[in-house]
Amino acid sequence: MPPIVYANEFDICVSMSDLVSWTEDEHFPNADLKAALNGAGVELDVAKLHDFYFDSTPIGAGDVHVYSSAANESTVAIDLYRELTDQLDLIVVCLKIDRALLNIALPFLRRFFDAAECQVLFSQTHHSTRLRSLTDESRYPLLVGGNGYRQQIFFHD
Repeated sequence: MPPIVYANEFDICVSMSDLVSWTEDEHFPNADLKAALNGAGVELDVAKLHDFYFDSTPIGAGDVHVYSSAANESTVAIDLYRELTDQLDLIVVCLKIDRALLNIALPFLRRFFDAAECQVLFSQTHHSTRLRSLTDESRYPLLVGGNGYRQQIFFHD
């Protein structure tokens, strides 16, 4: 019997470095994360986001980036704010996976987190308040951190 309530929303906190794998001097998206995003129908260039974070996001800054599937109800919101004292480059990734795709994406998402070097948070729920908060456009620009940074939200197609 299918569930009455689906736990298809996730809050994940890992290091930005966990999103990619390295072969000598080249990096590429973590295979399990890429498979989870593909399974959810969300197009996101993880390697490009990784480069943007380390090359263009100063400490004490960082915005929220939202990627939605054009084909279903899946959404990914990533908070790239870099805390002033964060030495692990922790990021928060919140996902809503379309119910019909949950069984495809979930095993890859779980494997991604279980293999991460910085396993801070993996929460699976029916209603992620963090996802709702991150994607609430009325909150932005949002004052974050102690340095006066005003965080913005960007929606990507």
